[in-house]
Amino acid sequence: MRQREVGSVLLKVLALNLAVALAKLALGYSTGAVSVISDGFHSLTDSASNVMGLVGLRAARKPPDDDHPYGHRKFETLAAAGIFVFLLLAVVEITRGALRRIAEPAPPELSAVTFAVMIATLLVNLWVVRYERAQARTLKSELLLADSVHTRSDVFATIGVLISLTAVAMGYPLLDPIGGVAIAILIGRTSYEIARDTSGILSDRVVIGEDDIRDVVMSIPQVIGCHHIRTRGSMDHVFLDLHVWFPASMALREAHALSHDVKDLLMERFPQIGDAIIHIEPPPAER
Repeated sequence: MRQREVGSVLLKVLALNLAVALAKLALGYSTGAVSVISDGFHSLTDSASNVMGLVGLRAARKPPDDDHPYGHRKFETLAAAGIFVFLLLAVVEITRGALRRIAEPAPPELSAVTFAVMIATLLVNLWVVRYERAQARTLKSELLLADSVHTRSDVFATIGVLISLTAVAMGYPLLDPIGGVAIAILIGRTSYEIARDTSGILSDRVVIGEDDIRDVVMSIPQVIGCHHIRTRGSMDHVFLDLHVWFPASMALREAHALSHDVKDLLMERFPQIGDAIIHIEPPPAER
């Protein structure tokens, strides 16, 4: 039920973000304003973030099966990789257009409509941020909270474009392509963050530090030690496996029960752990 509500919020936000992005792109290409075109592509990154969230929610609802025993969470990672490629193409297109405009100056055709459309999209984005943050608190959703932060960056970008357009109207046309380059840099930073996160998941980078895991495990008195601690997955869905040492004289039934205590404590301390596999073994000195 909660996931459906979060998904419903994301669908509403996606529709608004797409409307804002299309309005900016249509305005930018009709007026020739590079900064507005850049801001339109930047708004599309908000839509891409919504799509990633929806894919992640759908994948999370689908249980593991024979072909995917670890679940379907990496479909979200694959969606993010596709969005990364799109963002790279956007950065190339924006930068190329901005550099061409700097080499061959051509002031954009500005009017009251230009400023009205940009202000309207700004107000929509402000409402989206407020709405999404409120829903994030109500539904206790980190996904919605993170998405609202991403949309907030579009608010600052649009304010920057309005300042740039004002400068153009005052007789400084060079600030239009410069504003476009600045937004391209923002999109490039978003692309880098997506590439960093997706590559880490696909390459099974460590998610939770060994020392943090060891501190929790060793807090149980009967545990002698642990090693071969490994974590992988995404920040909100982690797979953990490790070897835990119990006295060699301990009965298998008791060791098995204690391993469940270790697992329960770990999952309580790190709620992002989706599954934990604990291997029971005696300490090296008693083997």
